[in-house]
Amino acid sequence: MSSASMEDQVRETVRGLFADAASIEIKDMDVGVLSRVFHVTVTFASGASPRELVAKCPRPEFPFLHSMFDVEGAFYTQTRHDGIPFRLPTFLYASSEIVVLDKVPNVVSYKCVDGCPQDRIVPILSALGRMHGQHWNQTFPQLAKVPGIGASLPREAKQTQFPLLFAPFLAELAEHAAADVDMAAMHDLCVRLSADDGVGRVHDAVGGWHTSLLHGDFHVANLLFDAVSDAMWLLDWATSGTSNPLRDVAFFFIVGVTSADRRATETKALRAYYDHLAVDDDISFDAILRMYWLCVVNQFVILVVYNELTMSLAKQGGSVDKQASLRHGFLETNHRACLAFLDACAHLDLDTLLDDVAR
Repeated sequence: MSSASMEDQVRETVRGLFADAASIEIKDMDVGVLSRVFHVTVTFASGASPRELVAKCPRPEFPFLHSMFDVEGAFYTQTRHDGIPFRLPTFLYASSEIVVLDKVPNVVSYKCVDGCPQDRIVPILSALGRMHGQHWNQTFPQLAKVPGIGASLPREAKQTQFPLLFAPFLAELAEHAAADVDMAAMHDLCVRLSADDGVGRVHDAVGGWHTSLLHGDFHVANLLFDAVSDAMWLLDWATSGTSNPLRDVAFFFIVGVTSADRRATETKALRAYYDHLAVDDDISFDAILRMYWLCVVNQFVILVVYNELTMSLAKQGGSVDKQASLRHGFLETNHRACLAFLDACAHLDLDTLLDDVAR
């Protein structure tokens, strides 16, 4: 679908929502990689205040997105929201081709590559803990069967591909000023993780833990912050569903927090998450920490295996500068993932971890 025909689809959908629209102005927001996102302004002949909307459409080269759009529609129309402490934008319309929401006014947003401001991290994790606690061990069959970015990667693929792909992953990162990453230590740890079904055992441990409502793409760029209050909006529920909730926490820190700020706030933020989780199950803070680090290792494995595909997505940028910006962002995520992986192995001791997981 061309840009013009995609805009025509947005216009047709919005006109169906507002039959009295006098004009519909559509502007590409130039955000997102897999989807096109548009800012839509609707004016009315009656003189009523204009309506500001956001419309999202899947890029035609990614047909798998249609099922993700169905998931987002199911989240807004078939899922209770009273246990979600984040605010949600007003839902207007969803299909496998388009999602339309009211634009949230007077908000502040942040890019993942710049990182979540340090003073935002604890409040975010506190709210996430409340959300996970409210949905503890519940299931959501109407949402994604395998929720989360990269979560569909099966055990066998991880175990067979990771040993072949970690070396080129590290070599690529070494070319891009990752001087603070101990590449020799990374290589040694990856070799040890690859042995004796280590990758598969981590996969099993993460997949066999408690479940809750997973957002699945939980990072700072999917959060909007009210300009004058503590309110937070959480967007993009297209990969939500039932899964290990600590995957949201690991994803948040790796994708949208600088390594320095992660290290400065990690323990405090995880304690706040645990305190707000408040579940009846006898789960200690140490158990939360251990599962968090397991999820960090698991997320690192996913990034390694999917790295070639991820880097190819940078070519979807509409300009040379946009492509370079996307590639820089992906490399920064890989950089953060390496440092988090090193920290995970230091906290848990990889050999002990794998022995524990095997039992």
